[in-house]
Amino acid sequence: MKALFAALLATALLSLTGCLSYSHKDLAQVEQWPLTAAEQPTQSAYLKVDSQYLFNDQTRAGGFNQANLEKLIVKQYQDSKRFSNVTTAKQNSDLYISVRVSNHERGSIASAVITGATLFVIPGKFSNELSMETTFKDGSGKVLGRIEKSETITTWMQLLLIFALPFNESVDPILDQLTQSSLEEAARQKLI
Repeated sequence: MKALFAALLATALLSLTGCLSYSHKDLAQVEQWPLTAAEQPTQSAYLKVDSQYLFNDQTRAGGFNQANLEKLIVKQYQDSKRFSNVTTAKQNSDLYISVRVSNHERGSIASAVITGATLFVIPGKFSNELSMETTFKDGSGKVLGRIEKSETITTWMQLLLIFALPFNESVDPILDQLTQSSLEEAARQKLI
């Protein structure tokens, strides 16, 4: 009976583990969204979205849901009001834009093992640097310019942080901010 009670208690504790993620707010706020356009947009854009996940600077499998990532980025490009058409389907376009989103996760494996072995009583911490590198090319393939933006997110894992779960920050708004900031910088540099 004691073994059953211990197993149920361990299961309850493991299911009640919590984490708290917060952004460092390093990225400057976009001044105006959608971007101002003096005339009706006439440029079409082909977007190629790529992603990678690194753990302690080593490439690993996993990372972003590619379909969701493309959908988020395409929506921001359409909402910018700078393009007549934005697509991820290969076709002739006025601009060819390559977007690479990277998640550089950093943390200690030993700390994660200790956190897990103590059933999340001893906290663990990881940081994720989300970076977006955007390359703009004209219709003939000539590189017009590159823009890189990044934001850092810190995640704490601990048993009592279950109460912070409803306040956890999603990655989607940060990806939106990275895209908007990249487009704002591209407009400032007259790449779009």
